[in-house]
Amino acid sequence: MIDMILFFVVGFYILLKISLDIHQIQYIKGAKISSDELDLFSIDSRYVEKSISYNTDKLSVSILNTLISGTIVMYFVFFSGIDHLSVIIKDANIFQLNTDLLTIIIFVFIMSLVNIPLDVYKTFYIEEKHGFNKNTINQYLKDTLISLILTLLIVSLLFSIFHTLFQEYPESWWLYMWVAYIIFNVVILFAYPTIIAPMFNDFEKLSDKKIVDIIKTLSNKTNFNITDVYVMDGSKRSKHSNAYFTGFYKSKRIVFFDTLLEILTPKEVQAVLAHEIGHYKKNHITKSMILSLFISLIGLYLLFQVSTYTPLFIELGINPDSTSQLVIFFSLVLSPVLYFINPIFSSISRKNEFEADNYAKEYSDKNDLITSLKKLYKENLTLIKTSPIYSLVYNSHPTVFERINNLES
Repeated sequence: MIDMILFFVVGFYILLKISLDIHQIQYIKGAKISSDELDLFSIDSRYVEKSISYNTDKLSVSILNTLISGTIVMYFVFFSGIDHLSVIIKDANIFQLNTDLLTIIIFVFIMSLVNIPLDVYKTFYIEEKHGFNKNTINQYLKDTLISLILTLLIVSLLFSIFHTLFQEYPESWWLYMWVAYIIFNVVILFAYPTIIAPMFNDFEKLSDKKIVDIIKTLSNKTNFNITDVYVMDGSKRSKHSNAYFTGFYKSKRIVFFDTLLEILTPKEVQAVLAHEIGHYKKNHITKSMILSLFISLIGLYLLFQVSTYTPLFIELGINPDSTSQLVIFFSLVLSPVLYFINPIFSSISRKNEFEADNYAKEYSDKNDLITSLKKLYKENLTLIKTSPIYSLVYNSHPTVFERINNLES
């Protein structure tokens, strides 16, 4: 019976995702934008058409991706795909390697290969079509290879830890795995800015004297050490622009895409930087970490409880004593299940963006932040209006109108 409930949940998840994407396409095509709204952004109807075309193309890819990923989940979970894969690998394992670890490695490798064609289409057709792509085939292949190697290494390490804990501590593996998860995340927080990210991009300390002087002024006003501000060569792959805060403690840094610095004035850079500092000062990163740790603890405990419910796995043809089969099962069904609480996290993220904007308004000129927002939205062909329902589920940022209204209030 419970397998049918799970089948319904996964099926509903697939239908809901596709329905929301179709609804968003219909909404943005029918949205009316007044002449005053066009003037606010110094854009015309031609820009609106380009924005709709770009976002419609991306939504079409999203629909196709949902169909492909949904089919994979259905096959592996409900049509004995996990068992089929395990049998094939067991029969082909002529070197008698650890079968569970080999199964996980092959599964991750297969999933990575499945994702490549759609990613290539998105990068070299859609992004190219709309004037954003600057990537090359060689660069793409290099990135894909590095990402795959890193993923396989990390997954192998985490799975080996889980496999050992599952075998040695059958009643409390979930708690020990949570501790391992905490340690892993701390290591990644320190390693990402200084080790992982430089594998893909070059980072240089911000050297523009005008911007450096403005940053020093902001540093004094906010009592925030801004010695580690870097510029990333995002332009070698895309014309999209952004800025982000990363790292932890001594490895923390603020990163600007070089494409962003090309379109913003020094004062606007200061406003964007004040926004990023706002995330730190408002403890958004710390709160996010605490929430993530709490959810992971509850999640691992629930996974432990589910793993002891043998009838479910018998109905699905999965061996509950096989760590690889359990991990594949949970990795496939977690995304559909967690999807339904996505609106909560989107809401928290939008609230954080408002708070960071308000902080930036205190320590920089709000008009500079408003003009920088307009440029960012315009340069990235961001939608001027989006469906409220779609936004509720997905959007981690408020709409540009909501942010401007909040800044001007």
